[in-house]
Amino acid sequence: MGAWQVFALTMLIVAASAVVVLTVRPRPGLHGRTVAEISDRILAESTTPHAAPDHPLALPEAHRTMQQHLDCTVAACERKAAAYRVLVAAGRLHPR
Repeated sequence: MGAWQVFALTMLIVAASAVVVLTVRPRPGLHGRTVAEISDRILAESTTPHAAPDHPLALPEAHRTMQQHLDCTVAACERKAAAYRVLVAAGRLHPR
């Protein structure tokens, strides 16, 4: 077997391995929500961004909400107030 044949065979194996690795990646799931539920939620949040959420906030969502509503006060923004309560209950935020 010549040097070019060894090189070509090596490149073929590397290419085949790359194809396998790139096609077998795990796909992110929807976490049990339907497209209609997600669409309704996005529409509701875009029209009333400061209204109270229609679902209990998870910890990551509460963190994100606090960052998005940085200029709001807890007294004036129902969404920030809900996030605030979640973070206090989880011990991530200590009220003064």
